[in-house]
Amino acid sequence: MTANPALVRTFANELCPAPFPEEVFVLRRAGVQIELQGVQTRVKGWQARGALYLSNVRLVFVADKADELGLHAFDFPLVYIRQDKLNQPIFGCNNLAGQVWPAVERGGPAGELPPHEFRVYFKEGGIGTFYPLYYTLAERAKQAFEAAQERSRLAAAGLVDPNPPTYVAGLVSHAFVDPADPSTIYLAERQPVAEADRLPTAPRYTARYATNYGEDEAYEPMEPPPAAAATAAARSNNNT
Repeated sequence: MTANPALVRTFANELCPAPFPEEVFVLRRAGVQIELQGVQTRVKGWQARGALYLSNVRLVFVADKADELGLHAFDFPLVYIRQDKLNQPIFGCNNLAGQVWPAVERGGPAGELPPHEFRVYFKEGGIGTFYPLYYTLAERAKQAFEAAQERSRLAAAGLVDPNPPTYVAGLVSHAFVDPADPSTIYLAERQPVAEADRLPTAPRYTARYATNYGEDEAYEPMEPPPAAAATAAARSNNNT
């Protein structure tokens, strides 16, 4: 998990995580609320409303607006999520609760830092489209991570990509679309952002990920990739 991952604008002018190499976005779900414990905020935990993105490697929550410390977005590596559970109460909205290891120095399953508790509330509509896709991708990621740990403790063997783009394309094309679930589905050939906005490298989840996560009184701003920054500057110049 990292604070303020790089964000870019989609073709629909929505804030979206800048994709990693080989990352494929599966869906976007607006109108969700998050509760996240153990992060640096003025109050206990972080509560915000915004949009949730699901890709083949992570969940990313992007708040409608940053808090007073500058916290605007968090991502949850699928390989670091554990004890996740879907709750469907009779009264109240569906929610996904669980824990996620912090993807920072001294974090991760082998690190010293404890996992963070999270809960995502789906305030608008059902989850019949979102949850099956999330469950499939998350379980495959966690199983691959556990297998890699057993093979030379991950460092030598490396983590085999459990959800390659070709697999995700087939999964999405055969996904059940719940009319009560307002998620926006992304096809592999129709991603929400331009290819030029893709980040040049992917994070190594066993290394330091966010440079000031949980340490400073204010969060570092989200840095878009160079191509996205140039595009944004050009748009600004055209509007002046």
